[in-house]
Amino acid sequence: MKALLTEESHAFISKLFLLLSIPTYVVTRYVIVAPFGRHVQDSKKYRWWFGPQLDAKLSWFIFESPNLIWSWYCYCYLRDSEIMSSGSDAAIISFDNNQLKISSNTMLLALFTLHYINRAIIYPLRMNSNSHRVPLLVTSSAMVVTILNGYIQSFHLVRVHKLPPLTLPPSSWINLLSLLGILVFVVGMTINITADGVLRNLRRQRNSDGGNNQKTYYIPQHPLFTYISCPNFFGEILEWFGFAIASQFSLPAMAFFIYTSSNLVPRAIAHHEWYKQKFKDYPLERKWAVIPFVV
Repeated sequence: MKALLTEESHAFISKLFLLLSIPTYVVTRYVIVAPFGRHVQDSKKYRWWFGPQLDAKLSWFIFESPNLIWSWYCYCYLRDSEIMSSGSDAAIISFDNNQLKISSNTMLLALFTLHYINRAIIYPLRMNSNSHRVPLLVTSSAMVVTILNGYIQSFHLVRVHKLPPLTLPPSSWINLLSLLGILVFVVGMTINITADGVLRNLRRQRNSDGGNNQKTYYIPQHPLFTYISCPNFFGEILEWFGFAIASQFSLPAMAFFIYTSSNLVPRAIAHHEWYKQKFKDYPLERKWAVIPFVV
């Protein structure tokens, strides 16, 4: 464990995580769509080597929770008080020269934690009870990613690099950039949560003539879905782009932004193609999968 908790190990794992985005994109775009959610039925022939299937709510909690564990552990046991402070003393928030100062490191760790409270706890609790089960290999692979990411983000913010404090009113272009990044993060998270709510209400259960349950999907109808099929993925990509801006494009934040894109863009394309194949009346103006006018 001690070997991990050095700046050299942290830098190495951050670079490794960045490189992981390449095979992730290639495999999920050109080899196989990860068989969970709506793509489970399309991947039956792969199911034997993806292992037994877990309850969807349990799976989401298992593979998202390492981010929360790392943020808690790093803040409680590894934090450098100077790095986490807003100024020369150990205070997270201070007032100096008619300016309110807030620790950027603490703010970003709080945003990171907030996102994963939603993803690891709130989101699974709100999932439909009839959600498709998730293969063990998908759960374990995702858990490896969150273990790495939770470590590189949390350790970086509490131990490695002190960012300039946020000041209100802003005192420099760096402050403005940080505030812009936080705003982009909040907008992205709002889009992500709103779109997830729309999608959660799409799937219905109805009784077939034989009394069996059938999962039925509907075309999403919401302004966020006007031009793209997956605004939930767009919102999450936007979140981590904002996080990277606010962290001054640090290696760990950029690595996660790029990795998130490498994972979600292929899945969004698969969703987009699935919608067009399943619904003959799919909206013609909904031409893009995840990023308007791009892909």
